[in-house]
Amino acid sequence: MPAQARLPVSHTIHLVPFFRFLDEVGAPVERGVEQAKLPARVIDMPDCYAPTESVWAFIGGMARKEGIDDLGLRVGYFGGLRMLGHGLTTDVEQSPTLLAGIESFCKVIHRESSEMACWLVQDEDEARFRLHKTFEPGVLGYQQTEWLGLIAMLTAIQVFAGPDWQPVRISVRSKGPIPRLAQELFPDTQLLNGQREIYIAFPRSALSLGRASQHSDPRFQRPKPPTFRLTDEEPPSDFAQRLRLCLEPHLLDGYPDIHLAADVLDTSTRTLQRRLAELGMTYSAVVYGARFQLSRRMLLESDRTICDIAHTVGYSDASHFARAFRRLSGVTPSEYRSQASEAAE
Repeated sequence: MPAQARLPVSHTIHLVPFFRFLDEVGAPVERGVEQAKLPARVIDMPDCYAPTESVWAFIGGMARKEGIDDLGLRVGYFGGLRMLGHGLTTDVEQSPTLLAGIESFCKVIHRESSEMACWLVQDEDEARFRLHKTFEPGVLGYQQTEWLGLIAMLTAIQVFAGPDWQPVRISVRSKGPIPRLAQELFPDTQLLNGQREIYIAFPRSALSLGRASQHSDPRFQRPKPPTFRLTDEEPPSDFAQRLRLCLEPHLLDGYPDIHLAADVLDTSTRTLQRRLAELGMTYSAVVYGARFQLSRRMLLESDRTICDIAHTVGYSDASHFARAFRRLSGVTPSEYRSQASEAAE
């Protein structure tokens, strides 16, 4: 099944370092968000999912417009552990060896981008940490996110090998020139472009390395725990449920009608309706589910009033919201919040 049929989704928390960097250089971030068809509130609500193609379009589009050919490499490298995020950093750092750290990285990477995959290949003397991308070269943002993924993998290795460690070889599928910054950062590494595989190669003996001692490199300052809750589950595989994930942040800007959804997915409303019908779903049912999930999160993660949450997710009054919430959860919003609070004590 082609990637587009599955609606690949990515966690937008990894856009935050790009927002900061681009804002510092005076780039029009909000306009870039709009042109990439990302939800307008994504800058303030980074703990959500969006279509991977939209995430790539933002990074690639901003790199092109601002003339920053190495945007993905630059933001990824200097972001260090902050680019990995608190959860992934914790999983890697708690591993006893580099081999275990890579295995942890590979297990959880699907939470960050649903169709991305990493795995380790070992020969007699060499190990290759490989990367599978969601889309093929030529898609807007491919080269930027290819380097971004590789740098995330390299940062995980450097947790054990140290901040000055360099791989033997880096292989990319992009046919464009290797960024000058990559040549400066990795002077002892063979950099190959236009290859069939994406990977970082290093001596197999390094897999037994334990975690490196603490050092002052700012790239390895541990990221602070998020002020919001990040899911510890992978995105659902079902198209309708992934669409529901992507619609949640759009609810903050009003009802996301089917024309908006079709535009975000770069398809027609008729095609979208047909795809949902094949799954026994309707668009209104998907929006209904998105309302429920967003309101459930607000009940758990904030002290906003029931009336405020009802209006935020698009209900005209709290009683209508309470009835709809109870149909899906079996309890009223107030009861749900109270039960969750008691369970947490």
